[in-house]
Formats: sequence, C-alpha cells, structure tokens
Amino acid sequence: MLLFNNMRKIKILIITPKFPFPVRGACEQDRMSGLEIFIGLGYEIRVISKVISGKEKVVSDIGKNLGIKIYSVPYKFLEDLSFLKKITRYFRKIINPLFWDGASYEYRDKEIINLLEYQLDNFKPDVVWFEYSYLWPLYKFVKKKNIPIITRSLNFEAIHFLEEMGFGFLNLIKFTSKFLGEIITIHKTDVLFSITPKEAKLYKKFGAKNTFVLPLRSLFKYLKLQPLQIKERKKFNVFFMGSTYNVPHNKKALEMIVKYIAPKIEKIMPGKFIFNILGTKLPKDLDIKSFSKNVIYRGYIEDIDEFLKNMDIALVPSLFGAGMQQKIFEPLCRGIPTITSARGLAGYPFKDNKHLLLASNDNEFVEKLIKIKNIKLRKLLSENSRNLCKSLFSESNTKAIISKSLDLVIKT
Repeated sequence: MLLFNNMRKIKILIITPKFPFPVRGACEQDRMSGLEIFIGLGYEIRVISKVISGKEKVVSDIGKNLGIKIYSVPYKFLEDLSFLKKITRYFRKIINPLFWDGASYEYRDKEIINLLEYQLDNFKPDVVWFEYSYLWPLYKFVKKKNIPIITRSLNFEAIHFLEEMGFGFLNLIKFTSKFLGEIITIHKTDVLFSITPKEAKLYKKFGAKNTFVLPLRSLFKYLKLQPLQIKERKKFNVFFMGSTYNVPHNKKALEMIVKYIAPKIEKIMPGKFIFNILGTKLPKDLDIKSFSKNVIYRGYIEDIDEFLKNMDIALVPSLFGAGMQQKIFEPLCRGIPTITSARGLAGYPFKDNKHLLLASNDNEFVEKLIKIKNIKLRKLLSENSRNLCKSLFSESNTKAIISKSLDLVIKT
C-alpha cells in the first residue's frame, strides 16, 4: 500500500461517467472493480459521478456501503433545457469543433466543474483519476492545481465511434472532434492506461509517454471460480454473450450467428449444436426463429455462473469495435473453450489451437465448431487459456499496474 512517510493515506479523486450501478455490462463491472481495488489497497478515495436524475440517493447509499463518499451530478438532457439554453448550446457546438463531440461536451457543465473545484480545494487529492478519455474538458481545472492526472481509456474513442457508427459525413465531423479530444488527453494526462496492447501502441504513436496496459479490472474475479468441467457430449451448448444488442458490433455478430453459422451447422450436423443468445434489447427486426430452429434467446441471465456451468463452447464473432470485449475474455478466464476472431484479441497473446480457435468468416466458424467437438482439444484449450489468463489478468497483476502508476506521479 502506497503511503506518505508520515503514514498519511494517498488521496485519490475519481471522476467517472454514469455511476456503475447496476453492475451488469463490462464497463460497469470494470469501473466498480476499480473502486473495489482502490478501497482494498487502502487509499482514501472520493468519487464524482454523473447520475440519472432521481438516482442520487441510491448512489449515496452505495457509497455508504462501500465506505467512500460519492458526489453526484445529474445528467442534463437536451429535452430538459429551456429554449434559450438549447439555442445557446447549439451555437456553442457549431462554432467550436471541440464541442461537436456530445460525450465530452457534457463535462463543460458548470455544476460538475464547480463540484470538481470544490473537491480539489477541500479534499486536496494527491492524484485525480479520470475514467475514460472523453472527460478531458475537466483536465484544465486539475492542472491549475498542479495535481497529477491519470486517465483510464475504455477505447481510442474516435476510431471506436467510426467503426460503430459508420463513415457518414456527420460521423466524420464527430470523429474529428473525438480525435482532437484524444490528442488533448494524450498530452494533458500524466499517465494513460489503455485497455489493450493494440491501443497502447496507437496512443504511443500519437505521442503518449507514460502509457500502460490495464486490462478489464473485473476479469480476475472469474479466475477465482472453478473452471468449466469439460464433458463428453452428444449435443453441444454454444453461447454468445452480447451485453446489449443496440450496440452495433454486438448486433452484427448476432446476425452472423443466427443467419449464417447456426443454419449452416444445422444442415451439416442436425441437432448437435444449440445456440444460446444472452443479452438485452434484441433487435425487433431480427426474428431469430425464422432463420434456424437451433437458436434460443435467453435474454438477461441473473445467475450467470450457474447458467454457464451447462455451456460447452463460447462463440464470439468480432467483426468490428475497439477496446477489450469482455464476451471474449471472460469465457477464457472461466476455462470455457472459445471460438472467436483474431481482431478481437486486440494484441493479447492468445494463440490459435493452443488457447482458443480462431475464425474469420461464417464458414470458418462452422469448421471450428466441428473441430472443437473433440474433448481432448476442449480440455487443452480450457487449461491453456485459463493459465494464460492467470498470468495476464490476476488480481495481483492488476493491483501492481495501478500501484506502479501512482508511484510514478506521486512524490512521497
């Protein structure tokens, strides 16, 4: 635990988007695990978080349960603004390219700025930790106090946006704003955590200096569970774990499974593979049953640990999208034999036929499904993937990475 010589605890002020509750999606799990790690290491932390109006007390109660202070600022939606404020906001966004990115624009809100300045003056943190790069509009207030900044990037926001939303004219305009925001982040933050080795290289290419890879902070929890028991099967339970299907890359992966992979494998090996689809907000225009009878939509699973005990194979097409996709790495940590796309590994050193199976199109996914039926192969992939995950994503490794960054910027 990092302490000053007089045994005063290190003070960390954390600025985060919507408070991670309920803890369902990968980003919520990641941020909540981050808070728990700071608490476990013994640091004194305070949190400034955006919340949906009406949820302030819920967030405050969570803070009390965790033993930390959480200061919330409600989101201000466009429809809630007066006509004059809407017009003012509209013109401000037009005249300044940095305002074109709506994600970062909301962190110019006076209420969160006032709260930040109050905490800087009264809490007097040793470091300010920003969750995600699009919070960069708040950096200048921290810099005025000569307090070090650490930023945790969820993804290289500009490229992620373009991959998800497409290359239309308006999207290219927003891309420009998001890219400028990333450049500001690179040059204003003292330590930058990328979420994958691939994105760490990208940040360094654009001039980032103190850049470290900090994987999803929740993954170590799955390493503490018993690995999947690999069994002989006549029928195989395959699953795809998309958190929500209003995310474009999840929807595209789902379409590949239900329109192409599931029907093709059913023709080749009738009744041998059942595809279980997990996640919320199934697209209304996607009638799963009309494509293949071997697909079951499960929705949100409350007891996911119990459910996955009956699964055999994780199938995760990764067609686009930046960052670190938990739906790939969680099964690997759990020791579940996994078939995915090479691009989804984002620079992490998992090898084809050793830790998992790789496929690039629907025909290859079908071929790998047939191949992975072999119980010896499934046992090999399960053991090897879990061992590699332990070396990459363990709790001790995660804590060491975070402690190293604090040692770098805090003078004790």
